Amino acid sequence: MLAPLNLHAILHQVPGENENVVRRQWEALERGGPDAAAEYWHPEISWRAAQGEVDDVGEIRGREAMCRYYDDWIDMIVDLRGGIDEVVYDSGEYLIAGIQTTGHGRGSKVPMRGRYHVLYTIRDGLIVRGREYGSRAQALAALERLHD
Repeated sequence: MLAPLNLHAILHQVPGENENVVRRQWEALERGGPDAAAEYWHPEISWRAAQGEVDDVGEIRGREAMCRYYDDWIDMIVDLRGGIDEVVYDSGEYLIAGIQTTGHGRGSKVPMRGRYHVLYTIRDGLIVRGREYGSRAQALAALERLHD
């Protein structure tokens, strides 16, 4: 059983190696696409987009499935960029980060911008699990449920 969460302490943690793993994953995606980003994913990664959102395809399992998921985004959005704009929590295993994405619609050239929070599980320098949430509060609540 995990120790109870101290939300006051959570909101004042100093970022660490987990944040660096996620930042490097986004940099690799921009530089070399999904195959380059896969270097930061556990072979059996489990991912879930925010439930009910347009990109919610259910649970995504494994590096190949994650590559296909990002390929779909890259097919729709020219110059897709993303990265951490806020670290909410960073522990030995869990990271909650605010993610900002930008780009332009492939056919329309309309500017696109998105923001969401991800609860990451990171072990041995690899992203093992990720769950996207529409808000910081939802991500923190999910972290609390892991500790119940």
